[in-house]
Amino acid sequence: MRRDPGPDFRWGLVLRRSQFNQDGTEGSTRRQELAVSSHIKANHMGIVAATYKDIASAYQEGAQRPEFQNALADLEAGRIDGIAVWKIDRLVRRANQYRHVLDVLEASGGRLFSLSEGIDTAAEGTAKVTTNIVLGILVALAEMESDNTSARLVLLAEERARQGKVHRGSKRPWGHTEDWMALVPNEARLTVEAAQRIVKGETPTAVTKDWRERGIKTAMGKDWIPETLKSILISPRMVAKREYGGSMFDLEDVPPILPTELWERVCARLDNEYIPRQSTKRMLSGILTCPTCGSHLSGNKSLKGAARYSCRKRPGRPDACGSTGGLCDAVDAVVGAKMVDFLRDRQRVSTLLRMHAPGDEMDKLHTRHAVLNDSLLALDQAAFNPPPGKQRMPPERYYAQLDAIEEERRELNRRLALSRGAAILAETLNEEWTPETWADKPMEWKRLLIRLVTVQVTLEPRGKISMRDARGRNVFDPERVRVKFAA
Repeated sequence: MRRDPGPDFRWGLVLRRSQFNQDGTEGSTRRQELAVSSHIKANHMGIVAATYKDIASAYQEGAQRPEFQNALADLEAGRIDGIAVWKIDRLVRRANQYRHVLDVLEASGGRLFSLSEGIDTAAEGTAKVTTNIVLGILVALAEMESDNTSARLVLLAEERARQGKVHRGSKRPWGHTEDWMALVPNEARLTVEAAQRIVKGETPTAVTKDWRERGIKTAMGKDWIPETLKSILISPRMVAKREYGGSMFDLEDVPPILPTELWERVCARLDNEYIPRQSTKRMLSGILTCPTCGSHLSGNKSLKGAARYSCRKRPGRPDACGSTGGLCDAVDAVVGAKMVDFLRDRQRVSTLLRMHAPGDEMDKLHTRHAVLNDSLLALDQAAFNPPPGKQRMPPERYYAQLDAIEEERRELNRRLALSRGAAILAETLNEEWTPETWADKPMEWKRLLIRLVTVQVTLEPRGKISMRDARGRNVFDPERVRVKFAA
């Protein structure tokens, strides 16, 4: 049964942008949220009970949009009554996605509202039929627009390839200068060396291991890995060419790095060279936090090839400080042991389940989210559009209050997520937990459970005096891993 609009109607705002800016920031979703929230409040349409933000394509097949899926799950479960978006293409860009959303809306009695197009599926009678027709047309137009954009980009890329134009990325290519018009002598010499060694029978793994030992870095200052070297050596750029649509085109004014004959021999040698890719999905990637700058740590490789977590700069976190890191196996073992101890305490798990079960607690979370949403609107007005006679709020005060509100909203979203994962928590009560039981669980299951039952997992920087074993070698100090559980 569809709920009638009213002061207690619970909206879930779905926000989306395709990608971050080059500096790792984006403001589009914030603008979408302000516009839709202001309209809902001004027209007494209910409260904003939850927000769902993804930075991902809605057109690309297989694109990961976890918050979009969470919004549909919450709609099905009755945790929200409707979905609001700034524009329909922020929600879906494919007809099959649209049909799925309509199925969920129909099954749950939910409501869909789009500000830009004035769409509201709460309409009845003839207006409802018209709304559904318009929705179908809008989704078809969004899909067609994406198709047309893709086709135009393909034609443009093909034309540039035929003209010998360079297809530059955001990073300088190994061996060439940033504009591709000249060689970097030392890198070009090393590339020839690698090609000759490959032709003589060495593997990319052997070459990159040697380069790491010699302290040779990539153009971005990173350690070499076999797949990176292979992709460079077989690239047509090595002979100043570009491949497109199965054809090779000469690059204009770009000097070759390798002789054509040598490059062809390298390609033939590496054609069947299988280089297994190491999974970058570590148990705590994106979960483990740096206590110094607040960035999430990600998994990478040490100089000796061992998997480790590290705080490092990347597009989403350009402000990362790089002050902490640790071997994945050591950190995972500590967190795994703490998780087993937590799960053995059935009273704590049961308490967590009761805390976040649907009911009064859920209503309190939604109410608090609505209050924070109103605070954001008031804060934005005070900083950028104050009433006549009042001064604008100072920027430092605005950003301090904004950070505090966003931090509390993140905590609310984490607690709302617990209700989605209640089934997993309930499952844990039926297990006899041992380190072996934990180790046998799938990686994604463990990651989800860690997110559900912890508030924060941090890895402290290594102190000036580190732990050592009997032979004087450095060993990992488990006290560096701090786990704060939710209950």
